[in-house]
Amino acid sequence: MAHKGSRHKNIEHSTAFELIDRAGGVAEWRHRENGLTLLVAPTAVAPVASLGVVYRVGSRNEVAGHTGATHMLEHLMFKGTRRFNRADGTEIARVLQRVGAAFNATTWLDRTNYYATLPVEHLELAAEVEADRMGGALLSDEDLASERSVVLNELDRGENEPFDLLLKGVFAHAYRDHPYRHPTIGLRHDVESMTGEILRGFYDTFYHPDNATVIVTGDVGEDEVLQMLAKHFGRAKAASAPPPRVEIREGPQREERRFSIHKMGELGHLAFGWHIPRGLHEDLAALLVLGQILAEGVTSRLHQRLVETNFCLGIHAAPLELHDPGLFQVFTTLAPGIPHAQVEAVVREETHRLACELPANEEIARARIQTRTDLAFRRESPSQLLSVLSEAVAMGDWRAFVQEMDRVARLKATDVSRVCETHLVDDNLTVGWFVPENSDHGGQG
Repeated sequence: MAHKGSRHKNIEHSTAFELIDRAGGVAEWRHRENGLTLLVAPTAVAPVASLGVVYRVGSRNEVAGHTGATHMLEHLMFKGTRRFNRADGTEIARVLQRVGAAFNATTWLDRTNYYATLPVEHLELAAEVEADRMGGALLSDEDLASERSVVLNELDRGENEPFDLLLKGVFAHAYRDHPYRHPTIGLRHDVESMTGEILRGFYDTFYHPDNATVIVTGDVGEDEVLQMLAKHFGRAKAASAPPPRVEIREGPQREERRFSIHKMGELGHLAFGWHIPRGLHEDLAALLVLGQILAEGVTSRLHQRLVETNFCLGIHAAPLELHDPGLFQVFTTLAPGIPHAQVEAVVREETHRLACELPANEEIARARIQTRTDLAFRRESPSQLLSVLSEAVAMGDWRAFVQEMDRVARLKATDVSRVCETHLVDDNLTVGWFVPENSDHGGQG
C-alpha cells in the first residue's frame, strides 16, 4: 500500500466510514454500522506502517474476584482465532513473523492494545489478524491452562522486582475504592481460579467494534486504509448492549498513607504518589513540566541534590495520565548505605519549595523545551505515533495528543507552582519504602 498523499475525494460518502474530525495530521472516522472508530495518521518516513487496535477495557473494568481477566485475555488472544490458529499452522505469531512484523500487546489500567509494525505492502495482513481477533478468539480451556502457568510465573518474577512491588503498593494504598487499586496482572488467587466461562463473558462484553479504536500510521494513503478496513472490520458486529460503566469514584484522601516492603535485595528504593486529576484535565500539562523540573535530566532539582551528590543512583518523576484521576509519581533508587528518611526529606523539601516559590523563568523555559522535545520524539516513527495515540484514546480523547504540545508551550511559572501547591500536598500523598533485608541501616535514620 503506497502512500498517495492527501486524496480524500469525499470518500466519507463512498465508504462504510463517516468522517468525524481532523486535527494535527490525524483523521477520525466512524463505521456507520458497527461503531468502530478509526484514526489514520499518514507519516511517510519509511515504507512501513503500524496498525493497532485499542480496546477501551483494562483493569479498571474488572470486578473483585475477576482481577487479571484483561491481562489473561491478552495472552489467550494470541493463542488462536477462527482463521489464525495452531491446528491450521497459521498462528498469529507465525504469520506475522513471516512478513517481518514487530508485534505485541499490552494491558494497562484503562485499555488493552494489540499492534504490529510491518512493511507497508503487508499491512492488510495485520488488518486481517486484528479483525479476526475481534470476535473470533477461540479461548480454549487448554490454552487457558498453559497461559495460567505463564502468568503465575510473571507474578513470581514481579515479587522479586522492587519497582513492581512499590508500584503495586502505591496503587493499593492510594486507592481504597477505585479498581485502579488492583494490579493489571491480577491478584494471585484470582489468576489461579480464573475460568474459561469468566473469560468468555468478559470477552463477549468488551471486545466489540463499538468499544474499540483502530489506529493506522505510516506510509499509507487514507482512502486505501478506509477501503481495507471496511473490507475486514465491516463484518464485526456491534455489541447488543453498551459495556458496564465504571461508576466507582475515589473519595479525597484526608491523610498521608505509608507502607514498607522488607525483602531480600541489594538497594533501597522509595516511591511517592500524589492524587492528581484525570489525564484530560488542563492541569496535566503543568504536571508534565513539573516532572521535568523535579527529576528529569541532569539539571533537574532532585538529580542535582540526590544523584550528583551520590545519595541516589537514579530518580524519575512524572504524572500518570489516566482516564480517571491518576497519580503523580516519584521513584528513587538509593545508593548503598543511604538512609531512606534522608532521601525522603529531600524530595519533600523540593516539592514544598516549588509550591511556595516560583521557579525561575529560565528553569521553566528549559523544562518546557525538554517536555516538548520528549513529546515530539514520541511522534517520530509510525510505532511511536501509534503508541501515543493509543494512550490518548485510553484517556478518553485522541485530541489530547494534538493539544498537549500547545498547552505545554503556554505554561508559566505560576501554573507549575499552582499545581504543586494544589496536588503535591502531604495529606494527598502515599509513600512506600523498599528496604532490602540485608541493609545495614535497615532503611532508618
